[in-house]
Amino acid sequence: MTFLRRTVFIVLLFASKFSYSSDVLADEPTDSPSDTIALEEIEITANRLVNFTTGSKVQRINANDIETYYTSNLSELFSEITPISIKSYGISGLSNIALRGMSTKHTAVLWNGVNLQSTMNGGVDMNSFPTFLIDEISIQQGGASALFGSGAVGGIIHLNSVPQFDKGIDISYNQNIGSFNNFFEGLKFNFSNSNLASSTRIYQSSGKNDFEFVNTQQFGKPKVKQENSAENKYGVLQSNAFKIGTNQKISTNIWVQSHFQEIPSMTTSSESAQNQNTDILRLSAMYNINGIKSSWYSRFYYNFFSQVYKDPMISLISEMDTYTLLGEFENKTSLGSHFILNTGLNHVYDRVTTPNYGTDKYRNKTAMYSSLKFFNSENTFTTIANIRDEYVDDKFTPFTYSASLNYKPTNFLAINTSYSKNYNQPTFNDLFWLPGGNPDLKEETGWSSDFGIDLKLKTGINEINFNTSLFNNFVENMVIWLPTTSSYWTAENVEKLWSSGLESNLKYDLIIQSIKFRIHVFYTYIKSIYINENINIVNAFENTISNNYYQNSGDFYGKQLLYTPEHKGGITFSSTYKWVQVRYNHSFVGERYITKDNNNSVESYHVGNLSLGGKLKINTSQLNINFKVNNIWNETYEVMAFYAMPLRYYSINLSYNFNKQLNKI
Repeated sequence: MTFLRRTVFIVLLFASKFSYSSDVLADEPTDSPSDTIALEEIEITANRLVNFTTGSKVQRINANDIETYYTSNLSELFSEITPISIKSYGISGLSNIALRGMSTKHTAVLWNGVNLQSTMNGGVDMNSFPTFLIDEISIQQGGASALFGSGAVGGIIHLNSVPQFDKGIDISYNQNIGSFNNFFEGLKFNFSNSNLASSTRIYQSSGKNDFEFVNTQQFGKPKVKQENSAENKYGVLQSNAFKIGTNQKISTNIWVQSHFQEIPSMTTSSESAQNQNTDILRLSAMYNINGIKSSWYSRFYYNFFSQVYKDPMISLISEMDTYTLLGEFENKTSLGSHFILNTGLNHVYDRVTTPNYGTDKYRNKTAMYSSLKFFNSENTFTTIANIRDEYVDDKFTPFTYSASLNYKPTNFLAINTSYSKNYNQPTFNDLFWLPGGNPDLKEETGWSSDFGIDLKLKTGINEINFNTSLFNNFVENMVIWLPTTSSYWTAENVEKLWSSGLESNLKYDLIIQSIKFRIHVFYTYIKSIYINENINIVNAFENTISNNYYQNSGDFYGKQLLYTPEHKGGITFSSTYKWVQVRYNHSFVGERYITKDNNNSVESYHVGNLSLGGKLKINTSQLNINFKVNNIWNETYEVMAFYAMPLRYYSINLSYNFNKQLNKI
């Protein structure tokens, strides 16, 4: 699209928006569907997720599951109860995630609506995220660049920390003591009435992580002890929300964290003295105003990320500082009783300071996006169209768009389908690293499609929730690093990646008087391969059936993407009787290849975890205790090649909660 066409597009889009916004400050029609709930209940952090993802596959983690992992990190939660692919370098090391056979840089991670992907490498370390900070988790599968911009190619992890109104005084203390000198404690103080909500969370975790493991790389496969694997993490998150009158709200967040990690040696090496320290400061302020037909949102965000890596054995110190500033305005307007129009404008400024780039590097990105949603009066049919255009430094990026549809032929069955054009910006490391960075890199572009069904049945004491999806993702101009004639590698746009597969989830609940049973089963099949020609939604299906692109037409074409298992599954069983609960989780991860020719791999593995706990409620207080056995079958396994994982280990968790409504004090 030419500059003129894009300029006309932006002008017309704003003109149409302002013409519809003269009667501002509104709620939505009373007959709107359930996913367009009252505006006063939706902040900018959730507007697009709640209102404009209908037809896409979105898995929401329930609050009880989040609380179960309060004393752990998000890496453990995702690996045990979701289909997300985890790339974890040990229990205390870097832990990246990937969705639907894409790479880490193709999975966006949003906290309160802001993308936290590293400007330098596109990743987000899930080991650095205490679950204790998060109130809501949603996993959106499939591309969504038109909604959320660069990086949202394989999917999005939505994380929200949102204080609630009218909850009175709520104080909770969590403590966990585990094997290998692991310790966590967190204190949460919430205060709220009808106009003010404040949440303070203070946390600290540490561990020596000197576990025993079977070193399969040494002769005789001896049991050895992990060394140089300690970590220490502490921080505070302060969240506030203020209501101004009946239709305005201001929300603020301050998150400060320091995380020190020792980096252990690989099982093929003798020793390591590597370590890194990461400090973050995240500030956000949000304002929204609601009215009869329209609502306005605005947001400011600042992020400072500082990391120092050291390897004393070779006298290496590597320092890097990242700064991000974001400003955003967004408007949502009801057009009659069946349409909702959403339009937004944001600007992001990134700066990275590191000797590895020679000089400071900058990036300015301005994005214009819009969504139109239609729903019928019976709430049985919904369709959404999204468009987005971005201007990065001195040029436009590829225009992105998406469409989705949700149809409910009965009250227990829903059919969903979606299609999106996606893109991903090269990371600063790919562009500027010395030596090898390539400032002439193009954006990665591609598309994704999805078709799925949701089934919900409830009869008496039984409830069944089942969903399954078929998907395709394609990316071209994929950036990889290749050897040169010199002594270093360089980044180039040379690859095409196609992933396709199946995802299924089943939840069954049974309640018999005081006994509650729940079974959750999930399974994913992913074929993620490099191919040597373009593919579209039509021949993607044809070639899947004929197995055409799976043939080896080169050194690695048709081969599975590194560290992407074809099969992953899990089952969680829990039973609760009055105040006692037993829970067993079992996960399976298939073989993962570690070389492009697929001649070398990491073996598949099974891991089981068993926990027993209870809750005791006394007036306005509740005491919880939980004992957990991790890796109960004492499995020897690796998530990433040559990085040790512990054998059987234990933890005990104690939490106390006090809640008092203000009108009862």
